[in-house]
Amino acid sequence: MYYSRWNRMFMKGREMTPRFKDWHGLWLATMLVAACDGQVSGGTAKPRTIDLDAERASLIQADLDFGDTAGEQGLAPAYLQFLAIDAVQLPDGDLPIEGRDAIYENILLATKNDNFSLSWEPVAAEVSNSGDFGYTWGGYRLETQDETGQPLSYGGKYANFWRKSAEGRWEIVLDISNQNQVDYDFYPDPDLDLNADGVEYDDAGLTNEPL
Repeated sequence: MYYSRWNRMFMKGREMTPRFKDWHGLWLATMLVAACDGQVSGGTAKPRTIDLDAERASLIQADLDFGDTAGEQGLAPAYLQFLAIDAVQLPDGDLPIEGRDAIYENILLATKNDNFSLSWEPVAAEVSNSGDFGYTWGGYRLETQDETGQPLSYGGKYANFWRKSAEGRWEIVLDISNQNQVDYDFYPDPDLDLNADGVEYDDAGLTNEPL
């Protein structure tokens, strides 16, 4: 279709000179090569090769950067920086919170206590074949105070689903967490030996008390 329009504009009623024929042939050859490479507009582009290992590593690093930012600037500012505008949070035992601003305001309220501290560590990550969507999961440790001012500390698990922005930056679109029923040290060890009561024992006896 593109060649037909070009032909009508420049060739109608004209005899091609040898020089013009040479140029015309070169142009056609160039266009054919470009088409084979998938560079012509409207053609089928060659699929982009995605280094999934590198993308997983970059996603883990994004989660680590998220945690570092929370430690340096505070939890609410970190969420504001790393959440997508349409993010959803699914807190443990509570209703979903929709939208970055709503999540930010809720975290501001939750962290008004100066003794509130939340840290986490990613365990693993996975990404889609397209390299623009993925998730991380890991464990967290929350330390705060109860209503009487007594220290309160517990661990839990989390999963964050991430999407790449138009600028190629990982952003959180879904934030999920739940509290461990047994107070594991930071995140659960898959080899823990738990009895029917959910209490861990080792050779030395009881090592973790239920919350």
